Amino acid sequence: MRKMFWISSIAFALLAALTSGNSALAQQSPGGQTRSGQANQSQSGQQSSQFGQTSGTQATQQGQHQGARSDQEIAACLALEANNEIEISKLGQERAQSQQVKDFAQQMVRDHSPGAQEMQRMAGNLLSEAQPQRSAQGGLDWVAVKKQIGQQCLQSTRQELSQKSAEEFDRCFMGQQIVAHMKVVDELKVLRNYASDQLRQSLDKELQTAEHHLQMAKQIEQGLDRHERTARQGQSNQSTGRSENK
Repeated sequence: MRKMFWISSIAFALLAALTSGNSALAQQSPGGQTRSGQANQSQSGQQSSQFGQTSGTQATQQGQHQGARSDQEIAACLALEANNEIEISKLGQERAQSQQVKDFAQQMVRDHSPGAQEMQRMAGNLLSEAQPQRSAQGGLDWVAVKKQIGQQCLQSTRQELSQKSAEEFDRCFMGQQIVAHMKVVDELKVLRNYASDQLRQSLDKELQTAEHHLQMAKQIEQGLDRHERTARQGQSNQSTGRSENK
């Protein structure tokens, strides 16, 4: 009886061990992972998802910041161009002999002033008086460099026009206006491709204005040409008449 009892006890113990093992196996996933492993994997997946969302948000914010910076730089460059145009046009108002040229110069001041103010507002602090500095990566502050170039161009143009006689000034001023507006038209056509949708609308309006001014300048210059040819022809006829009378 004792022998049978021990045999039964051993068999019962083995059965209990097998039952416990099967229960542990039943808690494992088909891939061999336990519930604890599944929980760790789920937590890791959530963390990865959160990290991905954070990275995506940071990338979006960085892109928005870069876009705003680009708009500021574009606005700063155009503000400098507009200010130069206003200053040269003021000189045209003072020295032009033809009333048509005076009126054109006055219109340039009037038409470009609102755009210059808007671009200055959008440029923010990029148009400060600070001198160009190299960044830690060795790059230049190109807006500040552009400002210096604009100042140099304004000085050179003023000097050149100021040396012209009264008879020469109108033709030289209108020639300068044609070249200046051609340059602005080309700049606007390129810069609008890198501007935000909001800024692009403003640039398109400025582009239409610049193209209109360019056509006006060409027409006035052609009128000055005709007037000069007529005057020369008249002088030639008078000279011929005097020769014949002799």
